[in-house]
Amino acid sequence: MTEWQPIETAPKDGVYILALCRANPLSPRRYEFARMGARGWIRQDGRAVPYEPTHWMPLPEPPQ
Repeated sequence: MTEWQPIETAPKDGVYILALCRANPLSPRRYEFARMGARGWIRQDGRAVPYEPTHWMPLPEPPQ
């Protein structure tokens, strides 16, 4: 598995990634499967990611 990277380096071509989000300084981290869409980060269910991601990681290859 790759290391977490700053969200500024995330792919913007519609590929899904694992995004790390933080709602506010007091809340736990949230993980979303997301992709960059025309209006920002979008979850797999088509809804907007509710919190701006701070870091990202590529999804692992599925088992064979």
